[in-house]
Amino acid sequence: MSTLFAEQMLVLFLILALGSWLGTLTIKRISLGTAGVLFVALVFGHFGMVVPKVIMDLGLLLFVYSVGLQAGMRFFRTFRSLGIRFIIIAFSTVLAGALVTCLVAWIWKLPFDLATGLFTGALTCTPALAAAIDSVNRLAVGNSAQVSVGYGIAYPFSMVGVVLLVQLLPRLLKRDLKAEEARWREEQAREMPGIVARQFRITNPNVDGKLVSELDLHRLSTVNISRIKRGDKVFAATPGTRMQLWDVVMVVGQELEVAKMSFLLGEATETRMDVNADVKSVDVYVSETSLASKKLMNLKLFERYTVVITRIRRQGLEITPTGTATLEIGDSLRVVGESAAVDEFVRVVAGKPARADETQMVTFLVGLVLGVVLGNIAIPMPNGLDLRLGNAGGVFLVGLVIGHFGKIGNFRLWVPPAARNITRELGLMLFLAGAGTNAGGQLVQEIQLRGWSLVFAGLLISAVTVLVGLVLMLPVYRMTTLSTLGALCACMTNPPGLGAAQSQAETDLPTVSYASIFPAALIFKILLAQVLVEVLSKIL
Repeated sequence: MSTLFAEQMLVLFLILALGSWLGTLTIKRISLGTAGVLFVALVFGHFGMVVPKVIMDLGLLLFVYSVGLQAGMRFFRTFRSLGIRFIIIAFSTVLAGALVTCLVAWIWKLPFDLATGLFTGALTCTPALAAAIDSVNRLAVGNSAQVSVGYGIAYPFSMVGVVLLVQLLPRLLKRDLKAEEARWREEQAREMPGIVARQFRITNPNVDGKLVSELDLHRLSTVNISRIKRGDKVFAATPGTRMQLWDVVMVVGQELEVAKMSFLLGEATETRMDVNADVKSVDVYVSETSLASKKLMNLKLFERYTVVITRIRRQGLEITPTGTATLEIGDSLRVVGESAAVDEFVRVVAGKPARADETQMVTFLVGLVLGVVLGNIAIPMPNGLDLRLGNAGGVFLVGLVIGHFGKIGNFRLWVPPAARNITRELGLMLFLAGAGTNAGGQLVQEIQLRGWSLVFAGLLISAVTVLVGLVLMLPVYRMTTLSTLGALCACMTNPPGLGAAQSQAETDLPTVSYASIFPAALIFKILLAQVLVEVLSKIL
């Protein structure tokens, strides 16, 4: 049996399998998730089994790169749309946690690596743990085990505490969650109206005999005419279609914009506009790289393919397809036209059938190279300190930028959601397996040496971080309760807490708030974890 467990690949996959199973166990809606791998690895590490460091490092880079690619899609857009509010909340809460960490490290005379581990565990942030380990290894190679020990001690108490607080906070504040959601729905309807389809019967004699292109709709409203019904026949509306009195037309666009068409076309009607055998309406994903960043007006879709795009869906948002709208890899298009023309357009847009499921590996790997290079550039700091982002931090920031722009120079990057998810999860598990076995040999010894003071220190860091966040969210910015719950879970990077918050809501308000603040909080934790290593190693 000892010979069998000497096989490192067997140990690795056994840790991953048992840790994944442990993470699925749920008690009162609380589960460890992927962190289950860490706790199984701690046990294996206690009995002397290890995972090769190169596997841990590879997992770390794949994980943070995937997180950066995903977070980049929303981070810069969030900053532009919501201003600096969420940035202030994220930075203030993380900074509060870092300052308290310095305080408890000084009071209890904790080693700098153990204290930094408590910081990452108290804020339940695995990428910050990864960045801290990377930073400690640069100072003293092979001496990062106590970072994982601190993380393993503080993590479970912080995670459970936030979940319980999320469930109790609405009762403590005595807030009406349903009323808050109703107001939020109204605000969303005004700020981001969805795209609707309405039918109008042409009764305006000035439209009779006009070509669709002659109406010049986009000078009046951001809508499109997608179909026309004449008698019993329904056909696609093209720029060259000539309209007649009593035709029924389907107009697609935002509610208020569509309503304007009653003044131009005529009365609204509920007449059905079901397509017939000659007309097809399909959804297709853009995977042809040559179409990326191209404006619809430059593609001349009708002249080339005799089809009309009525909707564009990108990252959960619907975009009206005006001439200035651009296409991006992964966009979902609603296309209407004659069956043969639509089939031809789908073949062009979708490219090869398998391309939408393929990762563009050259660009993907170049991003990793650039991230490692960036991570090893020294940034001069006061008092002679040199701050490096490290491999993890550099790769994360490069992933963030690529995730936003979708390319490196002229080379575009498309990573299918399924590929991004498995890269993120597998990378995280590989990293946790290595970090856990590395720390397992010292965990029991550290607890015996310092007792419950480490647990109390972790709880203190978590409590102050949460308190600062709540003060900013409630009395300062007067956020709604559900937005506060989602933002708090993001500041603590606590997915189980988000699940508890979302279970109390009928809308996705907690999730929207979580997604908006999460990237900023993640970035600040990664950076401040490295700053803590540098600072505490000098003063303790």
